Amino acid sequence: MPPPLRRRSENPRPPAAPSMPRREQLDAPTSELEADGLWDGVLAGAADGPDPADGPADLGGMEIRESVIEGLRLSGARADSLRLTDVELRDCDLSGLVADGASLTRVRFVDCRLTGLVLSAARLTDVSFEDCHADMLNMRMARLQRIRLSGTRCRQADLHEAQVADLSTEGADLRGATVERAQFSATDLRGADLEDLRGASALRGAIISSEQVLGVGLALIGETGIRVL
Repeated sequence: MPPPLRRRSENPRPPAAPSMPRREQLDAPTSELEADGLWDGVLAGAADGPDPADGPADLGGMEIRESVIEGLRLSGARADSLRLTDVELRDCDLSGLVADGASLTRVRFVDCRLTGLVLSAARLTDVSFEDCHADMLNMRMARLQRIRLSGTRCRQADLHEAQVADLSTEGADLRGATVERAQFSATDLRGADLEDLRGASALRGAIISSEQVLGVGLALIGETGIRVL
């Protein structure tokens, strides 16, 4: 396993925004969204995605750079080693997408459906999730740095053995999330719903508010096997 991500400060740094040309400078894709393909500097919509009638798409090795993606539907697709750099995704449906080993750098998800999205062993750097629905998000053994969850529902998210640095939450729902054997640094969980966490002791050093003490405390009691009679 790679060495854990470390930060001297306990205050998380916010993710950097995607860097891309102005919207009017983006072009329509000239190639299909396909395995080992490349989109660079594109403005893509639902019509640019694979035909759902053809079944789940295989997009392994696809790379997208400096682009805006709107309304794309990729539910159930396979996209191992997907690479996104300086990309904004809006109103996209990536539910059930499997992208093991993906690399996401300066990526912004806005109002996207990400239920069951699999990003195991992925690397996410400077990524924000805004007003997304991401229940059962799978980021087992992923490396996450400068991540922001804002108004996003991530119930039963799986962060088992993930390495997380610079995580901030605003109105996020993390009820039932698994953080067992994860490593956290510079983590601010204020504003998140943390009820029924699994492996809550992994959050050592994280910042929470007084309103969250009961929920986290109950999770810790359950983890240690203490019985309250």
